[in-house]
Amino acid sequence: MKQLTRVTAVFLLIFLLVSACTGLAAPEPEAAAEATAVPPTRGDTVVDLPDLGAAPEFQNDVWLNSDVPVTLADQRGKVVLLEFWTFG
Repeated sequence: MKQLTRVTAVFLLIFLLVSACTGLAAPEPEAAAEATAVPPTRGDTVVDLPDLGAAPEFQNDVWLNSDVPVTLADQRGKVVLLEFWTFG
């Protein structure tokens, strides 16, 4: 009987410790909402960026996802994701 009481007390203590630790680490919902809120903007934001010219073409004739060479000029006006990765 004492063994069961001791095991119950240990589990209760562990539960209370874990509950206390996670409760202290969690931010209050109002504070979290204020910290992540995006301030309202008025109109469009225009950023003046320098014109650095056209992007240089790739010097590669082998593509994993295309049978023909791909150039950046062919992709003009499209959304393109360039992932630079080396195999080997």
